[in-house]
Amino acid sequence: MFPPSAGGTSVGAILYVAADGVVSGPVVSTLRDAFERPVERAESAAAARSALAERTVSCLVAAADLPDGLDLDALVTAAGDARVGPPVVVYAAAGDEALAARAVSLGVDDYLVRDETDDSHAALVESVRGVLDRDADDRPAETRSYRVIVEAMEDGAFVLDEDCRVEYVNPRIEAITGRASETLRGERFESLVDAGLFPADEYERYRDAVSRVLSEGVTERLDVRFVDADGVSRLFELSLSPAGDGEKVTGVVGIPRDVTDREVATTQRGELLERMTDAFFALDTDWRFVYLNDRARDVFNEVREPELGERIWDLVPSPDSAELYEKYHEAMRTQESVTFETYSEPYDGWFEVRAYPSPSGLSVYFRDVTTRKRYLQALESTNQRLETVLQNLPVILSAFDAEGVFTMSEGAGLESLGREPGEVVGRSAFDLYDDTPAATDAIARGLSGEAVDTRIEYRGAVYDAWYRPVFDDGEVSKLLGVAIDVTNRARLEDGLRTLQAVTQDLILTESVEEVAALAVDIVPELVPDAAAAVWLADDRGALSPAASTAEQFDSETPIETAPGGFESDAVSRVDAADVDDRLLPPESDGKSVLRVPLGSHGLLVVSTDDDGAFLDVDEDLLELLGSTVTSALSGTVREQELRNREADLAAANERLDDFVSIVAHDLRNPLAVATGYLDLGMESGERAHLERAANAVDRMSELVEEVLDLARQRTPVVDAKPVDLARVVDHAWRFVDTGDATLVREELFVVEGDDGRLLRLFENLFRNAVEHGSTSRRDTPDDPADGGTPPDDPLAVRVGALDDCAGFYVADNGVGVPETRRGQVFDHGYTTMPRGTGYGLAIVRDIADAHGWSVSLTESAEGGARFEFVTRSEGRTTTDSAGSD
Repeated sequence: MFPPSAGGTSVGAILYVAADGVVSGPVVSTLRDAFERPVERAESAAAARSALAERTVSCLVAAADLPDGLDLDALVTAAGDARVGPPVVVYAAAGDEALAARAVSLGVDDYLVRDETDDSHAALVESVRGVLDRDADDRPAETRSYRVIVEAMEDGAFVLDEDCRVEYVNPRIEAITGRASETLRGERFESLVDAGLFPADEYERYRDAVSRVLSEGVTERLDVRFVDADGVSRLFELSLSPAGDGEKVTGVVGIPRDVTDREVATTQRGELLERMTDAFFALDTDWRFVYLNDRARDVFNEVREPELGERIWDLVPSPDSAELYEKYHEAMRTQESVTFETYSEPYDGWFEVRAYPSPSGLSVYFRDVTTRKRYLQALESTNQRLETVLQNLPVILSAFDAEGVFTMSEGAGLESLGREPGEVVGRSAFDLYDDTPAATDAIARGLSGEAVDTRIEYRGAVYDAWYRPVFDDGEVSKLLGVAIDVTNRARLEDGLRTLQAVTQDLILTESVEEVAALAVDIVPELVPDAAAAVWLADDRGALSPAASTAEQFDSETPIETAPGGFESDAVSRVDAADVDDRLLPPESDGKSVLRVPLGSHGLLVVSTDDDGAFLDVDEDLLELLGSTVTSALSGTVREQELRNREADLAAANERLDDFVSIVAHDLRNPLAVATGYLDLGMESGERAHLERAANAVDRMSELVEEVLDLARQRTPVVDAKPVDLARVVDHAWRFVDTGDATLVREELFVVEGDDGRLLRLFENLFRNAVEHGSTSRRDTPDDPADGGTPPDDPLAVRVGALDDCAGFYVADNGVGVPETRRGQVFDHGYTTMPRGTGYGLAIVRDIADAHGWSVSLTESAEGGARFEFVTRSEGRTTTDSAGSD
């Protein structure tokens, strides 16, 4: 195929062109040993062209396509353009039919299929020696016949001359068409259609392809499908290549390859991939998508479906691609599969990825494992929380051998026992708990094969314990135990039962004092060794002791507080230094103190002599007790208010009866007088009778006014306010016609009462003293009206405080009231005056009653009348009122 060099035989190196690999080294060594000339190796087409241009090459051995993308065409062209054209031998791997086709079309000197079992490469040595010998003997310009090549091929091969006549068919074509080569040789291309190699309806497509090969020197590839003699549809991949001397195309080499099985396999593989539940895609060596199944498309469509031919790194965002990039490149570099899980932010999910590499690319299977991953994460989080709970719960985990010896002792509950984990391992449980029969009995029952659930009290604590035997061949081999500290729960349960029992008693009490007494009695049952005191609040917010666990309080003095100052929302611990010692129960040091609010009713104070003695459960129980006591107090107060209301209604009814009786009795006489005189006046026409009737009517008006006033004054005072008695006394004296009488006011104080009613009280007393004192003086023998001599001293009224401000008095220096009549002066309608109504002192008594005071009449130091009012105002602050207006 190459012209010989001018001047005879050329002596040069053998150039072996192949990519680096396990075969290259032995081939080069074999050629060096067989020939007395240098053997060089070129690992790329560029290196081969450079070698051909720069030095003499006696033979070029081409092993395969090269890594820089240049195929056999470029290599042979480079050899043909050199000054000396060396012979070319193709040394191909088995199954490389495409390379064989190109070799035939280019007219190489020899084509060999490498035998993988022959380490001597003897066939190659013989072929190279043959072409070198022919070159040395001035070989003819014609190349070696291609029959040697094509007849050895597994694929079919035929050659058409430049007139499109069949020049040659190999045995594989004979087998496909069923006709001998002699019957086809010399026939036109159409004969191959008649022979069944090509479908008749596509003859023009194949004819046009042959024409392009002959006219343009290009290689054409077509698919050929037909039904063979057995009725089986076959698919061939037809390669049409130009043949010639390098300068002129003199024919066409056709190589049809049966790819039916490959098509079936491809179809089956596609169907299999589409049926897969996993997503699958394939990448080529340039990381471009060459296939995606439907499941993969569905997954990608959540963001964007890739196009075939698109690089994966253009689709996957860079933060997500870091792990993928590393894993995929690792698989291609090592040619070993990788499996991993990765999180994808755009898809907000986890994927399990399996990547399988091959020289042609990467096959990737992946599935969405977000649900499983999140379930595992949730499970792990739950396990961590459970572990944390177990580490902090007062749980004791134990294990015993068949003899009751500890083999394990763990758990946070050991801390309450003052033990370290594993401390008692190796010790007998029966020795350790010899003072706790409930524990040893439970363990013995468990070792006998019984499942035991029990409650055990040990060292002041209460435990719920569970023991479960483990059997081996029907015998107990070990015992597992779990104990939980339920001290608080046990105390709570006992306390709730106690509260339930006492609640009915609290509800049925009839006084706040009884409620307080029951409350302090129940406290030691709820909190052992605790002392308690109940303080109840009055209307001013002052706290007074009501009951205590001790026999009596050290002090009975109320503790003044701001209104509601003792109230709070819940039970509270109080620093001992901040506690008013007067609130503590007697004989209590109060190192630990709890304040239990009783609403607006007061306060329950609970204390112990131990620092930090109260547990959380104590607070819970006392809070429940406080709520119960508060409800009982509210109910008792409501009952008392109802009873008081009933009493008030009864009193009102009594006053109404009195009013009706008074009206009926006292108005009868003046009414009769008025009627009589009116009749006389009408008959006689005398004015004197009408005047007497008018006087009777005025008398009736006075009686009605007095009776109404009496009814008003008997109503209890419900909105008492501080009243300065000195001020009221001074005002009342001014409002009464006292004549020559004088007032002597001593030091007085402030009382809780109704200002208007107290003013009326003193007015009535002053009016009574003046009227009765003056009358008595006129009735005496020394009265000037009778010709006698009046007394020298004028009437004097004195007002002052009783001893210890327990009340006050009003006294005069008149003639007084005889002792026999003192019990009558406060009766309704009693009077010694001709025009008196008899209600003045009755109103005084009712005003006193309305304030809750008592009034009595005695003799003054001067022999006159002395009215004493006991106000029960002990402890109140007195006020010096001398000089008040």
